Amino acid sequence: MASARILYLDDEEPLVFIVKRMLERLGHQVAGFTTADAALAAFNAEPHSFHLVLSDMSMPGMSGIDFATSILKSRPDALVVIVSGYMDPKDMERAKAAGVRDCIHKPSTLDEMREMVAALLPNL
Repeated sequence: MASARILYLDDEEPLVFIVKRMLERLGHQVAGFTTADAALAAFNAEPHSFHLVLSDMSMPGMSGIDFATSILKSRPDALVVIVSGYMDPKDMERAKAAGVRDCIHKPSTLDEMREMVAALLPNL
């Protein structure tokens, strides 16, 4: 698989560090953020440079769905995925209605991360 440019947002700094390292270990370029404002600023500065946007659902200030909606306003064809430890079925429906491509459980191993990115970006 070729290298992807991925934006990863989660309000838990240790998790951003770990996921960023895992994805980089798989050969991807990762911009990791702990605040939606910083992630949106980075995305809006170069909206077409990201292959994939991954966001946690539950964050202070802005939910993953609100974040995804902002991303998709800027670039409607963006591949935005909510990655969460737990997601209510109603939240999943709201996310899909907002244009989120998928809602998946947080992968916890390098193999799960590899499989997730390969499934989301099969042509990369």
